[in-house]
Amino acid sequence: MNIVKEIGLDFANIQLLKNQIIRVEMFNDVTIDFNECREINNAIGELANHRESLIMMVPGDNTHFSSEARDFSASEEGMKYTIGDAIVVRNLAQKILISFYLKFNKPPKPSSAFSTEEQAMNWLLSLNNPK
Repeated sequence: MNIVKEIGLDFANIQLLKNQIIRVEMFNDVTIDFNECREINNAIGELANHRESLIMMVPGDNTHFSSEARDFSASEEGMKYTIGDAIVVRNLAQKILISFYLKFNKPPKPSSAFSTEEQAMNWLLSLNNPK
């Protein structure tokens, strides 16, 4: 994975990859609330030059999202820099939570969960090159 630029926050690293995907890696054992979501969104905007981009979210083990964070993440404002959002899930608990988020928060942009970063990356790149 070739990182072009990176912004480090107390709870996550946001990376612009060579293929223009923005990878958001959240640390283990953190709670993501509304303010953290805004910080992540601002960092994405900075790395994306305030344009829509392909976003890959990689939550850490025991990463928790408040209801305000989920609401913001699925809002027009929360997705203003998003073409598509791929979420990498690594365990059953994450899979259940992400399924709930996708079903009930209904993000306005294409959003899906994947078991590996490779699958997530391939799906994101397909959004830029529809067949």
